Amino acid sequence: MKPIISVENLYKSYKDKIAINNISFKVNEGEIFGILGPNGAGKTTTIELLEGLRKKDHGYLKVMGYCPFHNFRNIKKKIGVQLQKTSLPPKIKVKEVIQLFSSLYEKNNKTATNVSDCSVP
Repeated sequence: MKPIISVENLYKSYKDKIAINNISFKVNEGEIFGILGPNGAGKTTTIELLEGLRKKDHGYLKVMGYCPFHNFRNIKKKIGVQLQKTSLPPKIKVKEVIQLFSSLYEKNNKTATNVSDCSVP
């Protein structure tokens, strides 16, 4: 099975603080995957590297066959991300959230349209 995410010897530091020290892992299509660890372990940095929001110092990193930092647009079309500090306005309806986030993608999302057309508040 071909991996959707491939990480080999990934390293990232901020000045003299090592955030990620040569981690390696693969996630295959259909797998459910999580990153666990204490504060400061590099979980957020790892996710930001996978999303293309940060640039790696060393190592190999591919998401769906693309380098996230150089092919952010190709990856962005296929993934959704909920950042740590993101919040929605109070009293926003589920239907409005679905419409908002589906509008961020180029292709017509039939699932989002179908869900928003249902009796979702």
